[in-house]
Amino acid sequence: MIDVPWFDRRRALLALAAAPFLARAQQTYPGKPVRLIVPFPAGGPADVLGRVVAQKLGERWGQQVIVENKPGGSTVIGAMEAVRAPADGLTLFMPIDSTLTMNPALFSKLPYQPLTDLANITMLATQSLVVLTNDRIQAKSLTELIKLAKAQPGQINYGSGTISTQLAGEMLNRAADIKLAYVPYKGSADVVKGMLSGEIQTSVDGIAPNVPHIRSGRFHALATTGLERSPALPDVPTLHELGLRNFEVRVWLGLSAPAATPVAIQKKILADAQAVMAMPDVREKLLVLGLEAVGSSQEQFLETIRVETARYAPLIKELGIRLD
Repeated sequence: MIDVPWFDRRRALLALAAAPFLARAQQTYPGKPVRLIVPFPAGGPADVLGRVVAQKLGERWGQQVIVENKPGGSTVIGAMEAVRAPADGLTLFMPIDSTLTMNPALFSKLPYQPLTDLANITMLATQSLVVLTNDRIQAKSLTELIKLAKAQPGQINYGSGTISTQLAGEMLNRAADIKLAYVPYKGSADVVKGMLSGEIQTSVDGIAPNVPHIRSGRFHALATTGLERSPALPDVPTLHELGLRNFEVRVWLGLSAPAATPVAIQKKILADAQAVMAMPDVREKLLVLGLEAVGSSQEQFLETIRVETARYAPLIKELGIRLD
């Protein structure tokens, strides 16, 4: 006879006793309208993703899922709104990569802990960034840009509108042994304006806002930052292909809830979110935004958070970047 420790027996008994409750929770959830906090203004790719997910989840649940835009503070405002909410599954949150992996290094006193104050359920979608030049400089390929930048160190500017794109630009500087001078902007729309006006000559940015200008010939798409080509720009090579081996920066958006949200409800949300992200019409809508639908497992999502936190923290420290 195997001697089972008393605490293991107690845990097994509790699990058996809780099983009917967990099953009922999954069957009856949500039972009320759900709010989805998006930590960005209305109109951008993150907001569009949030509204697509909200609509599809609402259809599956027979309840309205209401998007609430809570921009500001490098997504801290939206994160704290979620952290303080009741853990009943009726408040969901859509973090970006920086919310969970970069903010701990960017703030001396971050008011939330990504892995303990939030239940991080799934990665919804991801996208590569694109390295661009405008028609103000003679660089229509990565090789030409690197050659020009080495001849004029610090004289060619690159713009970015988020911490993710800024770090991608700094990683490009290091990988190519060049010095593009960083120019900060408040967001992607301002980066595009800077490129069109000639205020900056290069940028590292999201794909969707730049596609019209790539097609018109005003911008040249030199490379994307994933290990594989972006379906949104299939003719544009990756930095990895062009010789910057293993260069990979992908921004992503996830789905989280307050930390104490019952496991049964988390599993229900996960299963339905994965089903939504697998829908062909959803995948097509996101591709227009340069986004690739994912719908990861919870374990994969948590591993990504851990790996990228360890990856970016030393670089942020070395660059001396602080947001408070």
